[in-house]
Amino acid sequence: MPRLEDLEPDAIAATVSRVVVEAIAAGGDPEAIVRRALDGARRALELDASSEAPPSAPATPAKSDMRPVVTEDDVLDAARNGAELRVPAGALVTPLARDTAKDRGVRLVEG
Repeated sequence: MPRLEDLEPDAIAATVSRVVVEAIAAGGDPEAIVRRALDGARRALELDASSEAPPSAPATPAKSDMRPVVTEDDVLDAARNGAELRVPAGALVTPLARDTAKDRGVRLVEG
């Protein structure tokens, strides 16, 4: 198993960002979200779980059970390709994505 300090910082940041967004999209109370994010980051980075991880931590739901997530990158792509972004029904739009859409004049069309 690799050690965290042996991994590239940009790869760590991208992986952690992705698993945190997925954990938030799956919903639940804050403690469950943090557990899912930590477990997901450990799996994605192939790190050993620490002894502090609760043994009964819930499994991350299958991708098909997760809500779609609209991120700042999606809005920036839309800003380059037009002024409208179609958002799937029930999608989680991150606060940064909403702020970026407002700042860049990108209209979010839900549904």
